Amino acid sequence: MRFPGSSKYLRGPLFVACVALAAGGTPLQGQDFYLHSGDRVAFYGDSITAQRFYTRDVQDFVATRYPTLDVAYENAGVPGDKVSGGFAGDAATRVARDVQPFHPTVITVMLGMNDGDYTPPDPTIFAAYQDGYRKLLDLLRTAAPGARITLLENTPYDEITHGTQFAGYMATTEQNARATPALARSEGLPYVDVYDPVEYLLEQAKTADPSLATMLVPERIHPSEPLHWVMAEAVMKAWHINPVVSEVAIDSTNSSVTESERTQVSGVSNLHHRLSWDQLDQALPLPFNLDNPLMNFVLRVSDLANWDQEVLRVNGLSAGEYELSIDGKAAGRFSSSQLGTGVNLALLETPMWQQARDYDDALAQRSSLEDAAFILMAETHVPDAAQGESVLRAGEKEFDQKAGTVLTLKPHHYVLSRVANTLAGKTP
Repeated sequence: MRFPGSSKYLRGPLFVACVALAAGGTPLQGQDFYLHSGDRVAFYGDSITAQRFYTRDVQDFVATRYPTLDVAYENAGVPGDKVSGGFAGDAATRVARDVQPFHPTVITVMLGMNDGDYTPPDPTIFAAYQDGYRKLLDLLRTAAPGARITLLENTPYDEITHGTQFAGYMATTEQNARATPALARSEGLPYVDVYDPVEYLLEQAKTADPSLATMLVPERIHPSEPLHWVMAEAVMKAWHINPVVSEVAIDSTNSSVTESERTQVSGVSNLHHRLSWDQLDQALPLPFNLDNPLMNFVLRVSDLANWDQEVLRVNGLSAGEYELSIDGKAAGRFSSSQLGTGVNLALLETPMWQQARDYDDALAQRSSLEDAAFILMAETHVPDAAQGESVLRAGEKEFDQKAGTVLTLKPHHYVLSRVANTLAGKTP
C-alpha cells in the first residue's frame, strides 16, 4: 500500500494465523477486511468501552471507508467491570443480558484495567484474572456460537505523563496486557495490541508537550476522546482496513489523470491558471474534530493520519502558490511543490469531511440512547422498564437510518487556482 502506517504495532503473520484458527482454517487474503455485510459487532468491556469513544471510532472507520458495508454494533461496556463482572451483574448475567440478545457474529473483549484491584502486581490476583477471563470466553462462546472473538489488550494506567494515585499500578496493567497474546493463542483467537500504541504515544507526547500530554489520560485510567482514535486505529490495522480514502494524480500540462484509486475523476480542464475536475470517491475521510487542539496534537505525534489518506497530487504546475476549492468552498493553499509531492485532504475541513462529521453526529446521538437504555434496564427497577427500553431502541434505529442516509456518496467539483502575486498585483 502506498501510504502505510508504522508497522511497529502490527501483528501480521500471527494475527492471520489466529484468524485462521477462529475462522475454521481459512486465512484472510492480503488486504481483505475482517468485517462483512451482515456482521453484528458487540464490544464487551469495562468503563473504557462504556465511554463509547473507541467503539464509535471503529464504526466511523468502517462506515466511512466502506459505506456500502452493512454492519450493526452494540456496546456492552459497563463501568468498573472485571472478567468476573461487576455492579451490573456477574459475567454470566452480563453476557446473557448485554450480549446474547444481540446475536453477535463478532465480539471484541477489552478488560484488565480493573482486574488488578489497583495494587502492584500480585500473583494471586493475576491468576484469578486469567482464570476468570477463560470462563468469560466460555460464556461468550455459549451465548454466541460461531461468533468471531477478538481480544483487545487493555490500555495502561498512566504513570508516564503525571504522578500516580496507585503507585505501581501501571506495572499491573502492563502485566495484564502482556498476558493477552498468550491467552489468545491458547484459546485460538486473534488479539490486538492496544497497550503498546497508547504507551508509545504517551511517551512521545510527554516529550513533545508535557502540558498537553497530561490531558491524554487526565485521571490516569480513562483515555481522552482523541486518544481513543489511536485505540480504534490499532483494531483497524489488525482487521486490515484500507488506509486509502482516495488517491488522485493529475498532470496539469495535458489535463490528464495519471493515477486514481478508489475514485472516479472526470471533466479535467486547465484554462487560465485554473485546473478543474469532478471527483466521486468511494469513501469518506475520518470525522476528526479538527477544532480540538488535543485531537490535532494526537495527529501530530502519532501515525494516525497515515490511516486516513485522501491524497491529491498535481504535477506540471508552474512554480507558485495555489488555492484549492471544493464545491465553491476554499479548502486550503498549497505550493506547487507540495501539490507535486501530494497533499492529504483528509486533514482539511472539506465537504467530504463535513459529511463524515454529520455521520458521526448521528452515531453520537444513537450512543446516548443506547447508554440510556442500558442504565434503564441495569440500574433501575422502574415499572414498565422494558417498554421504556423498547422506545429507546426504536430511537436508536432511527438514528441508524439517519446515519445510513448521510453516508450517500456525492460527486464534488474541484478547482485549483493560481494565487495572484500580491507584490506585483497580478498572476505571473
